[in-house]
Amino acid sequence: MNTKTDIPNLTDKDYFSLSQNTYSEKKMRKAYENKTPLVNDSKKAFYVDKIKKDPDTGLDVYVFVQAKKKEGKWVKPKEPENVVVGFQGTNQEQIKADVISADGGNVVMGQDPKKKVKYIMKKEAPENSKAITKYNGSMEQAMLLKSGEYKIVTKTSQFDQGDKLVANEVKKYAGTNTVISTTGHSLGGADAEYAGVNNHVYSVAFNNPSIVKLHDEETQKKIRNGEFDLYHKAIINPDDMVGAGWLLEYDRHNGTTIYTKDPSQSRRERIDRFVSPFGVPGVLGNLITSFYGQAFAKDPDTHSLNESNFTFDKNGHIKSVDGSKGVYNQNIESFSSYSGMNGQTIKVDAKYAKELARRLQAAIEDLKTKKQAIEQFPHDHSKMIYDVKSICGKRLGEFKDLDPSDVEKAILFHAPFVKDGAAFYDSEEQYQTEASLHYLIRDLEDISEFIVKMAEDLKDKDNELARWLRL
Repeated sequence: MNTKTDIPNLTDKDYFSLSQNTYSEKKMRKAYENKTPLVNDSKKAFYVDKIKKDPDTGLDVYVFVQAKKKEGKWVKPKEPENVVVGFQGTNQEQIKADVISADGGNVVMGQDPKKKVKYIMKKEAPENSKAITKYNGSMEQAMLLKSGEYKIVTKTSQFDQGDKLVANEVKKYAGTNTVISTTGHSLGGADAEYAGVNNHVYSVAFNNPSIVKLHDEETQKKIRNGEFDLYHKAIINPDDMVGAGWLLEYDRHNGTTIYTKDPSQSRRERIDRFVSPFGVPGVLGNLITSFYGQAFAKDPDTHSLNESNFTFDKNGHIKSVDGSKGVYNQNIESFSSYSGMNGQTIKVDAKYAKELARRLQAAIEDLKTKKQAIEQFPHDHSKMIYDVKSICGKRLGEFKDLDPSDVEKAILFHAPFVKDGAAFYDSEEQYQTEASLHYLIRDLEDISEFIVKMAEDLKDKDNELARWLRL
C-alpha cells in the first residue's frame, strides 16, 4: 500500500461544514437522489456520492465528491480534486449501537474493532436494514433459521466498516490526482481518525475522543512518536469531556490536538470533579452528571458542532473561540496562531520555537546513542565470534573426528557474509548507516541551532521560521 499522505487544499471550515452535513440525513438523502451539489460558505461544492449505514453497528457515513464548474454549472467530475469521507457522530436514534457498542465498547473499553459479531436477518431484508437480533445459538433461533426465511450475517464494528470503506475509496482513485481525506465530529471524528491513519489519508476531526488504543501496537508507537502529527488534526474544545477526556485528560489523539482556547481553566474544573464530600460515589456522580450534561443534554453545550465551540478566520482556519492570543497545541503545550499543518500560514511564538528546539535536541541525543551502538557493534560481533570459538573449542574432546579447523569452517559456512573472516552482518551497510547517522546528526544540530537563534529574535524572523519549519 502507498504510505504517502497527500494534504488536500481544503480548510478547517470546509471540513466543519461537511461534518455538520452528516447530521442532516434528509438533506443528504435528497442531495444524493437528486444529484444536486451542496455549496458551502467558501463557494466550494460537493456531491453526495455514496451513503452507507448500518443500524446494528451505528455506522453512518457519506462520501462527498468535490464538484467543479463547467460553463457556469456545477458538474461531478470523474477525477475530482477532493473526495471527503464524512462520518456522522453519535446518533441518539441509534443509542445502543453508537453509545453502548462503539462509544462504550470500542472507545472506552478498547475492544478490538475487527471483532466479528453474528446477527440474524431476514433473507429478503433490504440493504441497511436492522437485524432481528444477535445470534446466540438458542433453540428458538435455530427454529427461525430452519424455516428458511432467515440468515446469519457477520459484522465487525463501525470503526472497521468505515476503515474498509475508506480503503475502497483509496483503491477507486488510485493512480489519479484525487486527494482522499476524512472528517467527522464526536464518535464520527474518531472513525475519521482511525480510518485516516490506517489508510494514510489526511483527517480533520472535531471534539472526537482519543482512539489511539484501538490501533495495533506498531501503529500506536508511531502515533506516540508523532509520525502522524502533520496529517491528522483533532480540533477540541478543552471544556468538552468527549474530546478532551471524560475522566483524565487524553494524553493525545492520533495526530495534532488543537485546543480552541487556553485549557488551564478546563484542567482546574477537571480536578474539581474529583473532589466530593461523598467520597468515590460522589466523584462518580460528578463525572456522570457532567458527561451526560455536555454530551447529551447540552447543559453546558461544550460538545456540539456549532459556532459557539468552533470559529474560523477569514481564510477558513480554526481560531480561538474566546478571542485570546491563539489556539493551543496540546502536543507541545504551547499557543500559536495556528491555521493548518500544510505550510499555508502560521505565526510561531518564542515559546513554541524553543519547545521545538528542545524536542529536536532530545531526538538528536537519541540518534547519538543509536550511533554509538552501531559503532560498537563490530567489536561486539567480533567478541561473539571469539566466544563461540572458545566454547566450541573447549568441547572438541567430546567428539572423535573434530579439530579447531572444523569449528572455523562451521562458522564460515553459516555466516551470511565472508570478508576478512566470518561476519553475520553486512559491513558495508553498517558503515553506510554509521555515516548517514553522522551527517544526519550534523544537519539536525545545525537546524536546532538555527531555531534557537531565530527564537531569540522571533519578531523579525517569524515568517522565515515558518517557511523553514514547513508546518
